[in-house]
Amino acid sequence: MLSHVPPDLEPDLNADSLYETFTIAARSFGSRPFLRAPASSTCGYAPGAIGWSYEEASGEVERLRRLYAGQGLLPDLRVAVAFDSRLDVYLHLLALNGLGVSLVPLNMGGTDYEIARLVEHCDCSLAVSADEHAGRLRTLAGPATACRVLSLAELHAGAGLGPATVAGVGSREAALLYTSGTTGHPKGCMLTNAYFLALGRWYNGLGGRCELTSSDRLLTPLPPHHMNALCVSFTAALLCGGCVVQLDRFHPSSWWQTVREESATVIHYLGVMPAILLTLPATEDDDIGGQVRFGFGAGCDPRHHRLFEQRFGFPLLEAWSMTETGAGAVTIADREPRHVGQRCIG
Repeated sequence: MLSHVPPDLEPDLNADSLYETFTIAARSFGSRPFLRAPASSTCGYAPGAIGWSYEEASGEVERLRRLYAGQGLLPDLRVAVAFDSRLDVYLHLLALNGLGVSLVPLNMGGTDYEIARLVEHCDCSLAVSADEHAGRLRTLAGPATACRVLSLAELHAGAGLGPATVAGVGSREAALLYTSGTTGHPKGCMLTNAYFLALGRWYNGLGGRCELTSSDRLLTPLPPHHMNALCVSFTAALLCGGCVVQLDRFHPSSWWQTVREESATVIHYLGVMPAILLTLPATEDDDIGGQVRFGFGAGCDPRHHRLFEQRFGFPLLEAWSMTETGAGAVTIADREPRHVGQRCIG
């Protein structure tokens, strides 16, 4: 049981799929904020900020699920999506999960060769793309694959069938994520429902400095085609009834303004971010520890760790895992003595 969540709001942590967990959370948390993208991150595709409550997201997930059912998808197939860092990634993940279909998020910032290889390698039957990427993705999918490509507009214009719920199975693949490829071609990691939920439960079970509640707003500039945003931030917020604030990327000059405007209480980071933020001119408003309780990330330079915490007023809790291992090999320096500045991860 999550002791910090009121009993009447507590989602059933025993559900064994993301979709089932979400449907329970939507009933429990209703009008509470679930997903948010600030106006600064929606330029080019929306006139302003985008936000979904749990209840609103549930309606959209069901609509998408019917549209995908209308595409003739069967359980255990894969659908690639090219949405950059839009909230669509999370909504489509849940909708496809409700059909027993796996999501493959593509990084459209990659080269043509990289994207074409991933589309062929992941063996997806369908790819759905933000409208501006559809032409490129159709070219890269090419005749060598059996993958159909639809733009978001084309998917939304389709005639959906009635809901076709698939019983949740913890061992069923929920997403296929690719590693960065530092030692060769990126590896495709088959991530199950149990993988996602184990990470969310691990995060929610930390307590102490990392205690999460339904009032938390977790802000991340990290892309949903990586496990930190898609599997850790998203699932952790879902299980406690919190809100994910997704940015399109890290904007150093406007970072603290966005953190304040979005009332972020938790931020996720990569090591280069503290280094860059410490180069900004110091101001009397730098200490934001009264709002932000902690940062969750990895790779902070030891020379910057203590300086950052002293200047900005909240701890950077260094955590480590891999896409390949998830919660099976995860550790975090969240309890004293934390050995700040020593790259201690456990």
